[in-house]
Amino acid sequence: MPKLDPCDTDSLGEQIQRALPETKVVKSFVTQEQTTVVNPGVIAGGDHTMFVAGDHADAKQQVTELLKAYGWTDVLDLGPLVCARGMEMYAHMHSAIGFGLGQQFGGHFGIKVVR
Repeated sequence: MPKLDPCDTDSLGEQIQRALPETKVVKSFVTQEQTTVVNPGVIAGGDHTMFVAGDHADAKQQVTELLKAYGWTDVLDLGPLVCARGMEMYAHMHSAIGFGLGQQFGGHFGIKVVR
């Protein structure tokens, strides 16, 4: 995996995993505004993408099932927990997009990964 120094050196998800090595840490939710997380249908009928990353397939599956229960239909598994770095960095971009759309912090919009 490429390394983008100096910012791509760690993530909160990785720090939690190191602090709690027996815990199965999965990073998700951070790329969306809070109300959209639990009700993705409020944006474009739910036609946008949620991400998960983690080192344990069974834990990622549980998080994916929770997301689907909330109404997410497009959940993209980014791979190992190191990919939490990208999600955490994207959180800043999410805020910037919201400001660009003239919305307050967070904003009501989604990102769709077009495959």
